Amino acid sequence: MSKILIIDDDTFICEILKKQLISKGYEVETAFSGKTGMLAIRNTTFDLVLCDYRLPDTNGLELLQKIKAISTDTIVVIITAYADVRQAVKLMKMGAEDYITKPLQQEEIFSLIKNKLKTRDEFEQVNDQFYSNGEFVIGESSAMRSVVNLARRVAPTNMAVLIQGETGTGKEYVARFIHQHSKRHDKPFVAVDCGAIPKDLANSELFGHVKGSFTGAIQDKEGVFQQANGGTLFLDEIGNLSYEIQVRLLRVLQEKQVSRLGENKFKKVDVRVITASNDDLIEEVELDKFREDLYHRVNEFKISLPPIRERQEDIMLFANYFIRMANSELGQRVQKLNEETKEIFKQYQWHGNLRELKNVVKRAVLMSVGNEITRECLPVEIIQQASSLVGSNDFDIGNSKLKDASSEFEKQLIVRTIREAGFNKSKAARLLKIDRKTLYNKIKQYGIEF
Repeated sequence: MSKILIIDDDTFICEILKKQLISKGYEVETAFSGKTGMLAIRNTTFDLVLCDYRLPDTNGLELLQKIKAISTDTIVVIITAYADVRQAVKLMKMGAEDYITKPLQQEEIFSLIKNKLKTRDEFEQVNDQFYSNGEFVIGESSAMRSVVNLARRVAPTNMAVLIQGETGTGKEYVARFIHQHSKRHDKPFVAVDCGAIPKDLANSELFGHVKGSFTGAIQDKEGVFQQANGGTLFLDEIGNLSYEIQVRLLRVLQEKQVSRLGENKFKKVDVRVITASNDDLIEEVELDKFREDLYHRVNEFKISLPPIRERQEDIMLFANYFIRMANSELGQRVQKLNEETKEIFKQYQWHGNLRELKNVVKRAVLMSVGNEITRECLPVEIIQQASSLVGSNDFDIGNSKLKDASSEFEKQLIVRTIREAGFNKSKAARLLKIDRKTLYNKIKQYGIEF
Protein backbone atom coordinates (compact mmCIF):
# COMPACT_ATOMS: atom_id res chain seq x y z
CA MET A 1 0.00 0.00 0.00
CA SER A 2 1.53 3.32 -1.13
CA LYS A 3 1.77 6.07 1.49
CA ILE A 4 0.78 9.60 0.49
CA LEU A 5 1.13 12.88 2.40
CA ILE A 6 -1.01 15.92 1.45
CA ILE A 7 0.34 19.29 2.63
CA ASP A 8 -2.14 22.13 2.11
CA ASP A 9 -3.54 24.83 4.40
CA ASP A 10 -6.97 24.34 2.79
CA THR A 11 -8.40 21.76 5.20
CA PHE A 12 -11.43 21.13 2.99
CA ILE A 13 -9.24 20.13 0.01
CA CYS A 14 -7.07 17.96 2.25
CA GLU A 15 -10.00 16.03 3.69
CA ILE A 16 -11.74 15.52 0.33
CA LEU A 17 -8.54 14.24 -1.30
CA LYS A 18 -7.71 12.08 1.70
CA LYS A 19 -11.13 10.42 1.68
CA GLN A 20 -11.04 9.76 -2.07
CA LEU A 21 -7.45 8.43 -2.05
CA ILE A 22 -8.16 6.11 0.89
CA SER A 23 -11.13 4.73 -1.07
CA LYS A 24 -8.70 3.93 -3.89
CA GLY A 25 -6.46 1.89 -1.60
CA TYR A 26 -3.82 4.43 -0.56
CA GLU A 27 -2.64 5.15 2.99
CA VAL A 28 -2.98 8.92 3.45
CA GLU A 29 -1.91 11.54 6.00
CA THR A 30 -2.56 15.29 5.91
CA ALA A 31 -0.71 18.35 7.17
CA PHE A 32 -1.86 21.98 7.10
CA SER A 33 1.55 23.70 7.28
CA GLY A 34 5.13 23.14 6.20
CA LYS A 35 6.23 22.58 9.80
CA THR A 36 3.72 19.79 10.50
CA GLY A 37 4.38 18.34 7.05
CA MET A 38 8.12 18.06 7.73
CA LEU A 39 7.41 16.52 11.14
CA ALA A 40 5.37 13.81 9.41
CA ILE A 41 8.12 13.23 6.80
CA ARG A 42 10.76 12.83 9.51
CA ASN A 43 8.62 10.21 11.26
CA THR A 44 7.26 8.29 8.25
CA THR A 45 8.56 7.30 4.83
CA PHE A 46 6.11 8.47 2.16
CA ASP A 47 6.01 7.27 -1.44
CA LEU A 48 4.48 10.53 -2.67
CA VAL A 49 3.95 14.03 -1.26
CA LEU A 50 1.29 16.31 -2.73
CA CYS A 51 2.26 19.80 -1.59
CA ASP A 52 0.69 23.22 -2.09
CA TYR A 53 3.20 25.80 -3.34
CA ARG A 54 1.96 28.58 -1.04
CA LEU A 55 1.76 27.66 2.64
CA PRO A 56 1.35 29.94 5.66
CA ASP A 57 4.86 29.27 6.98
CA THR A 58 6.89 28.38 3.86
CA ASN A 59 6.65 27.72 0.13
CA GLY A 60 6.71 24.60 -2.00
CA LEU A 61 10.23 25.16 -3.31
CA GLU A 62 11.76 25.38 0.16
CA LEU A 63 9.73 22.39 1.31
CA LEU A 64 10.76 20.41 -1.78
CA GLN A 65 14.43 20.90 -0.94
CA LYS A 66 13.91 19.75 2.64
CA ILE A 67 11.93 16.68 1.55
CA LYS A 68 14.60 15.65 -0.96
CA ALA A 69 17.29 16.18 1.68
CA ILE A 70 15.57 13.56 3.84
CA SER A 71 14.36 11.16 1.12
CA THR A 72 15.53 11.44 -2.48
CA ASP A 73 13.17 8.61 -3.50
CA THR A 74 9.96 10.36 -2.39
CA ILE A 75 7.91 11.64 -5.33
CA VAL A 76 6.95 15.29 -4.88
CA VAL A 77 4.06 16.84 -6.83
CA ILE A 78 3.46 20.58 -6.36
CA ILE A 79 0.01 22.20 -6.36
CA THR A 80 0.10 25.78 -7.62
CA ALA A 81 -2.55 28.38 -8.37
CA TYR A 82 -0.09 30.16 -10.62
CA ALA A 83 0.46 28.42 -13.95
CA ASP A 84 3.86 30.06 -14.39
CA VAL A 85 6.12 28.15 -16.75
CA ARG A 86 9.31 29.53 -15.23
CA GLN A 87 8.20 28.54 -11.76
CA ALA A 88 7.29 25.06 -13.01
CA VAL A 89 10.69 24.64 -14.69
CA LYS A 90 12.46 25.70 -11.50
CA LEU A 91 10.45 23.22 -9.44
CA MET A 92 11.20 20.39 -11.87
CA LYS A 93 14.92 21.25 -11.86
CA MET A 94 14.97 21.18 -8.08
CA GLY A 95 13.55 17.66 -8.02
CA ALA A 96 9.75 17.88 -8.29
CA GLU A 97 8.27 15.05 -10.34
CA ASP A 98 5.40 17.17 -11.64
CA TYR A 99 3.07 20.03 -10.82
CA ILE A 100 -0.68 20.54 -11.05
CA THR A 101 -2.63 23.80 -11.16
CA LYS A 102 -5.69 24.97 -9.28
CA PRO A 103 -8.64 24.66 -9.47
CA LEU A 104 -7.97 20.98 -8.82
CA GLN A 105 -9.68 18.31 -10.88
CA GLN A 106 -9.92 15.14 -8.79
CA GLU A 107 -9.67 12.71 -11.70
CA GLU A 108 -6.59 14.53 -13.00
CA ILE A 109 -4.93 14.27 -9.58
CA PHE A 110 -5.80 10.57 -9.18
CA SER A 111 -4.50 9.78 -12.67
CA LEU A 112 -1.27 11.70 -12.04
CA ILE A 113 -0.65 9.98 -8.69
CA LYS A 114 -1.40 6.54 -10.16
CA ASN A 115 0.94 7.08 -13.12
CA LYS A 116 3.79 8.48 -11.01
CA LEU A 117 3.66 5.61 -8.52
CA LYS A 118 3.27 3.02 -11.30
CA THR A 119 6.24 4.45 -13.22
CA ARG A 120 8.38 4.45 -10.07
CA ASP A 121 7.40 0.86 -9.16
CA GLU A 122 7.92 -0.44 -12.69
CA PHE A 123 11.22 1.41 -12.91
CA GLU A 124 12.44 -0.32 -9.74
CA GLN A 125 11.18 -3.77 -10.80
CA VAL A 126 12.31 -3.80 -14.42
CA ASN A 127 15.51 -1.85 -13.86
CA ASP A 128 16.66 -2.98 -10.43
CA GLN A 129 20.14 -3.44 -11.88
CA PHE A 130 20.29 0.30 -12.62
CA TYR A 131 19.96 1.03 -8.90
CA SER A 132 22.11 -1.82 -7.63
CA ASN A 133 25.19 -1.34 -9.75
CA GLY A 134 24.75 2.07 -11.33
CA GLU A 135 24.00 0.82 -14.85
CA PHE A 136 21.71 3.78 -15.46
CA VAL A 137 24.79 5.96 -15.19
CA ILE A 138 27.31 3.51 -16.59
CA GLY A 139 25.84 2.38 -19.88
CA GLU A 140 27.97 0.05 -21.97
CA SER A 141 30.63 2.37 -23.41
CA SER A 142 34.21 2.19 -22.20
CA ALA A 143 34.16 5.98 -21.68
CA MET A 144 31.36 5.76 -19.12
CA ARG A 145 32.84 2.68 -17.48
CA SER A 146 35.94 4.79 -16.93
CA VAL A 147 33.83 7.59 -15.43
CA VAL A 148 32.18 5.22 -12.97
CA ASN A 149 35.51 3.68 -12.01
CA LEU A 150 36.72 7.18 -11.12
CA ALA A 151 33.49 7.87 -9.22
CA ARG A 152 33.85 4.63 -7.24
CA ARG A 153 37.44 5.48 -6.35
CA VAL A 154 36.73 9.00 -5.09
CA ALA A 155 33.39 8.18 -3.41
CA PRO A 156 34.76 6.91 -0.03
CA THR A 157 36.91 10.03 0.41
CA ASN A 158 35.88 13.54 1.42
CA MET A 159 37.52 15.12 -1.64
CA ALA A 160 35.63 17.88 -3.44
CA VAL A 161 34.63 16.64 -6.89
CA LEU A 162 34.09 18.78 -10.00
CA ILE A 163 31.96 17.12 -12.70
CA GLN A 164 32.17 18.69 -16.14
CA GLY A 165 30.05 17.86 -19.15
CA GLU A 166 27.47 19.20 -21.56
CA THR A 167 23.88 19.84 -20.51
CA GLY A 168 21.94 16.61 -20.09
CA THR A 169 24.90 14.23 -19.82
CA GLY A 170 23.88 13.05 -16.35
CA LYS A 171 26.08 15.09 -14.01
CA GLU A 172 23.59 14.89 -11.14
CA TYR A 173 23.32 11.09 -11.58
CA VAL A 174 27.09 10.82 -11.14
CA ALA A 175 26.95 13.09 -8.09
CA ARG A 176 24.23 10.89 -6.54
CA PHE A 177 26.26 7.79 -7.45
CA ILE A 178 29.25 9.21 -5.54
CA HIS A 179 27.05 10.06 -2.54
CA GLN A 180 25.41 6.61 -2.51
CA HIS A 181 28.83 4.92 -2.50
CA SER A 182 30.29 7.24 0.14
CA LYS A 183 30.40 6.98 3.93
CA ARG A 184 27.70 9.68 3.95
CA HIS A 185 25.14 7.59 2.03
CA ASP A 186 22.68 7.54 4.95
CA LYS A 187 22.84 11.35 5.31
CA PRO A 188 21.12 14.04 3.19
CA PHE A 189 21.93 14.60 -0.48
CA VAL A 190 20.89 18.14 -1.43
CA ALA A 191 20.99 19.23 -5.08
CA VAL A 192 20.90 22.92 -6.06
CA ASP A 193 20.78 24.36 -9.57
CA CYS A 194 22.81 27.55 -9.17
CA GLY A 195 21.58 28.76 -12.58
CA ALA A 196 17.96 28.67 -11.37
CA ILE A 197 18.53 30.77 -8.23
CA PRO A 198 17.76 34.50 -8.71
CA LYS A 199 20.93 36.49 -7.96
CA ASP A 200 19.28 38.50 -5.17
CA LEU A 201 18.24 35.28 -3.41
CA ALA A 202 21.44 33.25 -3.83
CA ASN A 203 22.84 34.37 -0.46
CA SER A 204 19.68 33.27 1.33
CA GLU A 205 19.27 30.00 -0.62
CA LEU A 206 22.86 28.87 0.01
CA PHE A 207 23.51 30.15 3.52
CA GLY A 208 20.09 30.93 5.00
CA HIS A 209 18.72 34.08 6.62
CA VAL A 210 17.09 35.28 9.81
CA LYS A 211 13.70 36.96 10.04
CA GLY A 212 13.85 40.65 9.07
CA SER A 213 17.28 40.46 7.43
CA PHE A 214 15.78 41.81 4.18
CA THR A 215 12.40 42.75 2.75
CA GLY A 216 10.33 39.60 2.48
CA ALA A 217 12.29 37.65 5.12
CA ILE A 218 9.21 36.92 7.24
CA GLN A 219 10.76 33.97 9.05
CA ASP A 220 14.10 32.30 9.74
CA LYS A 221 15.37 30.02 7.01
CA GLU A 222 18.11 27.42 6.81
CA GLY A 223 20.36 27.46 3.76
CA VAL A 224 21.33 24.37 1.78
CA PHE A 225 24.59 23.99 3.71
CA GLN A 226 22.63 23.51 6.94
CA GLN A 227 20.16 21.19 5.17
CA ALA A 228 23.01 19.02 3.85
CA ASN A 229 24.93 18.93 7.15
CA GLY A 230 26.58 15.54 7.53
CA GLY A 231 25.85 14.65 3.91
CA THR A 232 26.56 15.84 0.38
CA LEU A 233 25.76 19.17 -1.28
CA PHE A 234 25.61 19.15 -5.09
CA LEU A 235 26.01 22.61 -6.65
CA ASP A 236 25.05 22.32 -10.32
CA GLU A 237 26.19 25.04 -12.75
CA ILE A 238 28.41 26.64 -10.12
CA GLY A 239 29.82 29.00 -12.75
CA ASN A 240 26.56 30.98 -12.61
CA LEU A 241 27.21 32.23 -9.08
CA SER A 242 28.08 35.92 -8.75
CA TYR A 243 31.55 37.05 -7.65
CA GLU A 244 30.19 38.09 -4.24
CA ILE A 245 28.66 34.66 -3.62
CA GLN A 246 31.83 32.94 -4.85
CA VAL A 247 33.81 34.83 -2.18
CA ARG A 248 31.44 33.75 0.56
CA LEU A 249 31.29 30.16 -0.73
CA LEU A 250 35.08 29.94 -0.65
CA ARG A 251 35.12 31.13 2.96
CA VAL A 252 32.53 28.52 3.97
CA LEU A 253 34.49 25.73 2.25
CA GLN A 254 37.73 26.82 3.92
CA GLU A 255 36.41 27.42 7.43
CA LYS A 256 33.66 24.74 7.42
CA GLN A 257 31.27 27.08 9.16
CA VAL A 258 28.40 29.22 7.94
CA SER A 259 26.42 32.23 9.18
CA ARG A 260 22.96 33.12 7.99
CA LEU A 261 22.22 36.47 6.36
CA GLY A 262 21.54 39.01 9.10
CA GLU A 263 23.18 36.91 11.81
CA ASN A 264 26.63 37.21 13.37
CA LYS A 265 26.76 33.68 14.82
CA PHE A 266 28.64 30.96 12.96
CA LYS A 267 27.58 27.32 12.87
CA LYS A 268 29.91 24.43 12.08
CA VAL A 269 28.88 22.40 9.04
CA ASP A 270 30.22 19.06 7.85
CA VAL A 271 29.38 18.93 4.15
CA ARG A 272 31.01 17.17 1.22
CA VAL A 273 30.65 19.44 -1.82
CA ILE A 274 30.30 18.15 -5.37
CA THR A 275 30.04 20.78 -8.11
CA ALA A 276 29.21 20.64 -11.79
CA SER A 277 29.45 22.90 -14.81
CA ASN A 278 28.80 22.71 -18.54
CA ASP A 279 31.26 25.57 -19.01
CA ASP A 280 35.02 25.24 -19.04
CA LEU A 281 35.80 26.78 -15.64
CA ILE A 282 39.47 27.22 -16.56
CA GLU A 283 38.35 29.57 -19.34
CA GLU A 284 36.03 31.30 -16.89
CA VAL A 285 39.01 31.82 -14.58
CA GLU A 286 41.07 33.28 -17.42
CA LEU A 287 38.19 35.64 -18.24
CA ASP A 288 37.99 36.70 -14.55
CA LYS A 289 34.43 35.35 -14.32
CA PHE A 290 35.31 32.63 -11.81
CA ARG A 291 37.72 32.88 -8.89
CA GLU A 292 40.87 30.84 -9.35
CA ASP A 293 41.15 30.03 -5.63
CA LEU A 294 37.56 28.73 -5.59
CA TYR A 295 38.26 26.67 -8.71
CA HIS A 296 41.15 24.89 -7.00
CA ARG A 297 39.06 24.40 -3.86
CA VAL A 298 36.21 22.62 -5.69
CA ASN A 299 38.50 20.81 -8.12
CA GLU A 300 40.32 18.37 -5.87
CA PHE A 301 39.15 15.63 -8.23
CA LYS A 302 37.68 16.19 -11.70
CA ILE A 303 35.39 13.86 -13.66
CA SER A 304 34.53 14.69 -17.27
CA LEU A 305 31.38 13.22 -18.81
CA PRO A 306 31.45 12.50 -22.55
CA PRO A 307 28.38 13.53 -24.59
CA ILE A 308 26.03 10.76 -25.69
CA ARG A 309 26.99 11.24 -29.38
CA GLU A 310 30.49 10.03 -28.46
CA ARG A 311 29.02 6.95 -26.76
CA GLN A 312 27.38 5.14 -29.66
CA GLU A 313 27.09 1.91 -27.66
CA ASP A 314 24.89 3.67 -25.10
CA ILE A 315 22.37 5.31 -27.43
CA MET A 316 20.29 2.17 -28.02
CA LEU A 317 20.62 1.06 -24.39
CA PHE A 318 19.10 4.30 -23.13
CA ALA A 319 16.59 4.53 -25.98
CA ASN A 320 15.17 1.10 -25.04
CA TYR A 321 15.16 2.06 -21.38
CA PHE A 322 13.26 5.28 -22.12
CA ILE A 323 10.77 3.33 -24.27
CA ARG A 324 9.90 1.22 -21.22
CA MET A 325 9.50 4.33 -19.08
CA ALA A 326 7.29 6.03 -21.67
CA ASN A 327 5.16 2.90 -22.14
CA SER A 328 4.44 2.83 -18.42
CA GLU A 329 3.61 6.52 -18.21
CA LEU A 330 1.57 6.77 -21.43
CA GLY A 331 -0.10 3.36 -21.40
CA GLN A 332 1.54 2.31 -24.70
CA ARG A 333 3.03 -1.03 -25.79
CA VAL A 334 5.88 0.02 -28.05
CA GLN A 335 8.61 -2.61 -28.21
CA LYS A 336 11.47 -1.08 -30.16
CA LEU A 337 12.80 1.29 -32.81
CA ASN A 338 12.70 -0.02 -36.36
CA GLU A 339 16.01 -0.34 -38.21
CA GLU A 340 15.72 2.97 -40.07
CA THR A 341 14.97 4.87 -36.87
CA LYS A 342 17.88 3.18 -35.08
CA GLU A 343 20.25 4.51 -37.73
CA ILE A 344 18.76 8.00 -37.47
CA PHE A 345 19.29 7.90 -33.69
CA LYS A 346 22.92 6.89 -34.16
CA GLN A 347 23.58 9.75 -36.57
CA TYR A 348 21.72 12.52 -34.77
CA GLN A 349 24.01 14.77 -32.73
CA TRP A 350 21.96 14.82 -29.48
CA HIS A 351 23.21 18.19 -28.24
CA GLY A 352 20.71 17.88 -25.38
CA ASN A 353 22.21 14.47 -24.56
CA LEU A 354 20.21 12.06 -22.34
CA ARG A 355 17.60 14.68 -21.53
CA GLU A 356 16.88 15.28 -25.22
CA LEU A 357 16.97 11.55 -25.99
CA LYS A 358 14.42 10.87 -23.26
CA ASN A 359 12.07 13.60 -24.53
CA VAL A 360 12.33 12.45 -28.16
CA VAL A 361 11.64 8.83 -27.22
CA LYS A 362 8.65 9.80 -25.07
CA ARG A 363 7.16 11.82 -27.94
CA ALA A 364 7.83 9.01 -30.40
CA VAL A 365 6.14 6.45 -28.14
CA LEU A 366 3.10 8.74 -27.92
CA MET A 367 3.00 9.17 -31.72
CA SER A 368 3.50 5.47 -32.49
CA VAL A 369 0.50 3.56 -33.86
CA GLY A 370 2.14 0.13 -33.79
CA ASN A 371 4.70 -1.71 -31.70
CA GLU A 372 7.66 -0.06 -33.43
CA ILE A 373 8.89 3.54 -33.55
CA THR A 374 9.16 4.63 -37.18
CA ARG A 375 10.73 7.64 -38.84
CA GLU A 376 7.34 9.39 -38.95
CA CYS A 377 7.13 9.41 -35.14
CA LEU A 378 10.21 11.62 -34.79
CA PRO A 379 10.36 15.43 -34.50
CA VAL A 380 10.86 17.21 -37.80
CA GLU A 381 14.37 18.51 -36.94
CA ILE A 382 15.68 14.98 -36.47
CA ILE A 383 14.13 13.82 -39.76
CA GLN A 384 15.59 16.87 -41.53
CA GLN A 385 19.05 16.11 -40.22
CA ALA A 386 18.79 12.52 -41.45
CA SER A 387 17.58 13.77 -44.83
CA SER A 388 20.58 16.13 -45.01
CA LEU A 389 22.97 13.24 -44.43
CA VAL A 390 21.44 11.04 -47.09
CA GLY A 391 18.58 11.30 -49.54
CA SER A 392 15.25 10.45 -47.96
CA ASN A 393 14.53 7.96 -50.76
CA ASP A 394 17.79 6.09 -50.61
CA PHE A 395 18.42 5.75 -46.89
CA ASP A 396 20.91 2.89 -46.72
CA ILE A 397 21.30 1.30 -43.28
CA GLY A 398 24.46 -0.46 -44.28
CA ASN A 399 26.07 2.61 -45.82
CA SER A 400 29.46 2.89 -44.12
CA LYS A 401 29.90 6.45 -45.40
CA LEU A 402 26.89 7.48 -43.35
CA LYS A 403 28.65 6.37 -40.17
CA ASP A 404 31.61 8.61 -40.96
CA ALA A 405 29.49 11.62 -41.87
CA SER A 406 28.57 12.98 -38.44
CA SER A 407 31.55 15.36 -38.03
CA GLU A 408 31.15 16.81 -41.52
CA PHE A 409 27.42 17.11 -41.01
CA GLU A 410 27.91 18.86 -37.67
CA LYS A 411 30.15 21.39 -39.38
CA GLN A 412 27.60 21.98 -42.15
CA LEU A 413 24.77 22.25 -39.61
CA ILE A 414 26.67 24.86 -37.59
CA VAL A 415 27.46 26.92 -40.70
CA ARG A 416 23.87 26.78 -41.93
CA THR A 417 22.41 27.63 -38.52
CA ILE A 418 24.71 30.62 -38.02
CA ARG A 419 23.68 31.96 -41.42
CA GLU A 420 20.00 31.39 -40.67
CA ALA A 421 20.47 33.26 -37.37
CA GLY A 422 21.83 36.27 -39.26
CA PHE A 423 25.35 35.52 -37.94
CA ASN A 424 24.10 36.06 -34.38
CA LYS A 425 26.07 33.35 -32.58
CA SER A 426 24.02 33.56 -29.37
CA LYS A 427 20.84 32.94 -31.35
CA ALA A 428 22.55 30.16 -33.33
CA ALA A 429 23.62 28.46 -30.08
CA ARG A 430 20.02 28.52 -28.84
CA LEU A 431 18.78 27.03 -32.12
CA LEU A 432 21.40 24.28 -31.85
CA LYS A 433 20.47 23.69 -28.18
CA ILE A 434 24.05 24.20 -26.98
CA ASP A 435 25.65 26.95 -24.91
CA ARG A 436 27.53 29.76 -26.64
CA LYS A 437 30.92 28.60 -25.39
CA THR A 438 30.41 25.14 -26.91
CA LEU A 439 29.48 26.80 -30.21
CA TYR A 440 32.68 28.88 -30.21
CA ASN A 441 34.72 25.74 -29.46
CA LYS A 442 33.07 23.95 -32.40
CA ILE A 443 33.76 26.90 -34.72
CA LYS A 444 37.42 26.77 -33.69
CA GLN A 445 37.54 22.95 -33.96
CA TYR A 446 36.22 22.91 -37.51
CA GLY A 447 38.07 26.05 -38.65
CA ILE A 448 34.81 27.73 -39.66
CA GLU A 449 35.26 31.21 -41.13
CA PHE A 450 32.78 33.68 -42.61
